[in-house]
Amino acid sequence: MGAGGSNLGGVTPSRSLPATIDAELDEVLSLLPAVAVIPELADKMFSRLVGCLVEAVLHEIRDRHDRGELSRAAYLTEICSMVVELQERGLLGAGSVPRR
Repeated sequence: MGAGGSNLGGVTPSRSLPATIDAELDEVLSLLPAVAVIPELADKMFSRLVGCLVEAVLHEIRDRHDRGELSRAAYLTEICSMVVELQERGLLGAGSVPRR
């Protein structure tokens, strides 16, 4: 999967994801068709996918700071804002399905 894809949370697309996040995301996406056959997998796959995307978004913010695009204050503000946003949407935590 790597770089590219949609722009999550208004974050600039990363040059690359760490291999562990990239591999996990590829695995989850490859297993999504199984949800149609085994519906019990839906919550688990959704949780794994959300976890991968959250890691990717937070990695991108860290990466921008490491490249010098964000000051320490801007980095901390952006990380905190993203965490609050994810919590408000129920996407950060014990792998739960988001609240509606």
